[in-house]
Amino acid sequence: MLVLLTFCTFVSQAASATDPMPPHQVMQNLDRNACSLVICGPAEKGLPGRDGREGIQGPKGDMGAQGIPGPRGIVGPPGKTGPTGLPGEKGSQGVQGEKGDLGNMGKSSITAMRGTPMTSAPSGTKGDIGPQGEKGATGDKGPMGAIGAQGPKGTTGNPGPKGDQGSVGEKGDKGEVGGRGLQGPTGMPGPMGRTGSSGLKGDKGSIGEKGMKGDSGLSESNLMKNQVSALQGQLAVLQATLAKYQKVAAFPSGRIVGNRAFVTSGYEGNFDDLRQRCLQAGGQLASPRNAAENAAIQQIVILHNKPVFLGINDIQTEGRFKYLNGETIAYSNWQQGEPNNEKGRENCVEIFVNGRWNDRSCGEKRLIVCEF
Repeated sequence: MLVLLTFCTFVSQAASATDPMPPHQVMQNLDRNACSLVICGPAEKGLPGRDGREGIQGPKGDMGAQGIPGPRGIVGPPGKTGPTGLPGEKGSQGVQGEKGDLGNMGKSSITAMRGTPMTSAPSGTKGDIGPQGEKGATGDKGPMGAIGAQGPKGTTGNPGPKGDQGSVGEKGDKGEVGGRGLQGPTGMPGPMGRTGSSGLKGDKGSIGEKGMKGDSGLSESNLMKNQVSALQGQLAVLQATLAKYQKVAAFPSGRIVGNRAFVTSGYEGNFDDLRQRCLQAGGQLASPRNAAENAAIQQIVILHNKPVFLGINDIQTEGRFKYLNGETIAYSNWQQGEPNNEKGRENCVEIFVNGRWNDRSCGEKRLIVCEF
């Protein structure tokens, strides 16, 4: 037991006197009867990798290696001394020596002299040492020393590999319509509108008081110039007001290009139904005559994500597409391979979100876009 404790103490002192040995660390755990040696390797996986944008979480890394154990506790006091062994057996008695000879007797007349004393016989040889007594019982084990202080925290493992990018999540529900944005800057004044009809002649006013004689009046040409200047100012105000009303009428589902406004109510129907509704509203089905007007209609298609019927068809003559007023179209933006008059029933024209045209059966239902 003493040898085992000494070995564990030596290992503990050697481990605490040196720096941690990466990537391996030595740990010891003193049990009641023995010391065990545990070798720990570095973590195969470190901390978890970062998730993929809008993806699933990567695997969690394993816990880092345990820190170096604290110093070994104080060795307990020695056990009690065992009982004394039994005394050895008494050695055998030595052999008695021979008796010495008697001295000569003296003459009777004379007192005989005392004889020389007999020397004592030599002592017998010393007996052999008796056998050693039995070994006493082992003393009780001393109390266990106090638990050493907790060792320092082990080093953090290396970060794990970056996780794979998560799969793209399902498309979320369509969000609610956002609040109305700030009003944009005032656009350029639109073209001058047609001159309105002359109003009824007003009643003749009462004759005013006669004024004082004024200075010589302006010439007729100067008077005309002043009137024209005043009319131009009034016209600018009217144009600005008209532009404002046009924007209000077109918001949020309309577009204005030049002097044309393209508006939708969200209604869907076949070609004849849509044409009648636009006529009843005072307009006609949208009929783009250039790229700018086509782009304006395309924006409405993108906003509603629905194709739109245009005011163009070849109902009268197959392959000759015309506007609703009978004029041959001067602008087109056909999809590649179109028009193809599939199954001989495609006489109307629709516009897709990419702005391209396709011939389509007039009985299909499409989003209404009127032109004013």
